Amino acid sequence: MTKQGLGSNSVDQHVVLRVLRFLLKSAALPETSTDQQRWLLVSEQGGTIACDKLVLEALKCSAFIKMQSGKVVLSVVGREFLQELKRAANSVYKDVAVNSAGIAVNHAESPLALLYRKNKQTGQRFLSDEEFQAGERLRADFTRGNMLPRITANWEAGVTKRSRGEQGAQAELSDHALDCRDRVEKALKAVGPELSGVLLDICCFLKGLELVERERSWPARSAKMMLKTGLSILHRHYTAGRKTDKSEAPVYHWGTPDFRPSL
Repeated sequence: MTKQGLGSNSVDQHVVLRVLRFLLKSAALPETSTDQQRWLLVSEQGGTIACDKLVLEALKCSAFIKMQSGKVVLSVVGREFLQELKRAANSVYKDVAVNSAGIAVNHAESPLALLYRKNKQTGQRFLSDEEFQAGERLRADFTRGNMLPRITANWEAGVTKRSRGEQGAQAELSDHALDCRDRVEKALKAVGPELSGVLLDICCFLKGLELVERERSWPARSAKMMLKTGLSILHRHYTAGRKTDKSEAPVYHWGTPDFRPSL
């Protein structure tokens, strides 16, 4: 079995990785078990695991493991293979982070995050911190509000029976999701119809700038400026919602004109 042969049907890939990672800790002594088709690998550091003879034979033929002083040892080829898997996993998840709203965001696929990164030539950012966070907040509310279109068939809708007059999917949404939808609606209304579509396409649907320009028949590099303008207005909308001066709020009370005691 070679590195390319790990996905073969004869040997389970997950079992292979389990054995390799077990041997990565230390060498293991093979012992027979009650099952003639299985071996026990006994390690001083990792404990004991059961393994099919077929898996061990395949690993040995592919030079992932070898016998040394009566013990099963992970070979150099096996160690390099595990390191290769680790590097591949890191390359997939290195751009995944949790934003300030608690939503996992893959910055490798986010056009907004690409614009937010510093320009290597000038060392400056096209988007400010406030504009980037405003776009992330809109995306978080959009995601939590379950506003992304369904891309798979909804089999439940065909078999679920509802009585006449019963509400549909809107009733199934949680209060939190409804609040998120309400915030998205207010934010887009504050931005206006001229720029709200650009924010939805780039921040929420993750469309690239060039794609937005082609769909809207805009000139090259115009979506970039429209996005920045929309994010600036969106940031002012979110900031205005937080600035509530309680000292200017009117004070209401109940009582007759002579309710205060006289001194």
